Amino acid sequence: MKLSAVIEGYWLDKKLRFSKATIQGYAWVFRLLTDYLGDMEFEEITANDIRRFLAHQATARNLSRRSIHDIRARLSSLWSWAEQELGAPHIIRGRVQTPRYTEKKIEPFTQEEVKQLLKGITYSQEWETATGKITQSQRPTADRDRAIVLTLLDSGVRASELCALTLRDYDRKRGRLYIRHGKGDKERFAVVGNRTQKAIWRYLAGRTDTQLGAPLFSTKTGQHMDRNNLRHTLKGIGKRSGVDNVHPHKFRHTFAINFLRNGGNVFLLKELLGHESLEMVMHYARIAEQDLDAGQKHSPADNWKL
Repeated sequence: MKLSAVIEGYWLDKKLRFSKATIQGYAWVFRLLTDYLGDMEFEEITANDIRRFLAHQATARNLSRRSIHDIRARLSSLWSWAEQELGAPHIIRGRVQTPRYTEKKIEPFTQEEVKQLLKGITYSQEWETATGKITQSQRPTADRDRAIVLTLLDSGVRASELCALTLRDYDRKRGRLYIRHGKGDKERFAVVGNRTQKAIWRYLAGRTDTQLGAPLFSTKTGQHMDRNNLRHTLKGIGKRSGVDNVHPHKFRHTFAINFLRNGGNVFLLKELLGHESLEMVMHYARIAEQDLDAGQKHSPADNWKL
């Protein structure tokens, strides 16, 4: 059977289970493999072919060890499926070494950094008028951006998950967010505290589009934000605030670590974050272990009086 036919069968079985971002990542890897090997017979591909392919990608594309690790994992998923579905031998597991890499240090936002970010949301950068006066103007998206920052901080949702939220997905009475398509296309709920609920209420009060299918956090034209929009927005807030390295996943780290510091348990955190295993959650637990305090509530926004 041709490599392209095996990949087609893999997608028929897996596509509905994966998020859009996951599909794009896997498709990119499969395309690289097909470009490198050609559409050869699947059964003729060897472990050495895969080793040469990984080495080629590392040098030709100057990819990090982490990237090569992820490529190998996606290929291993394809061969695991083929092993079960087609009885094909698994040429990667136990034969193609997993590249070692150093995990990036997790650095959550500090309380002071979050307060600086919230200050940087309301006004634009300072500018000089024709008369030489230094002034600032109020940003038209300030209410939306405050609600976004607090939602990321309080819920730990991924960038793609936040961008996909609709008005229907937000339960105003309970402060719950319905994540319809999390990683692995799994559904779950996330929750936000009172201050975040108030920020969302203030933002939505100024909205004219109230259809349930409308985006919860929309662009100026009323469309869903995408991850690039979100990253650009957060980067701008960070620049105005003087806070470095502002990106959606850093809010996720901050939520997780503060959840544990404030007495939350690892099993509930695993469900709130949408992780399949406890491995990453336990990484957060090791960071938070030194100052767990079971007597506090879990909401960073509430605890920090934002």
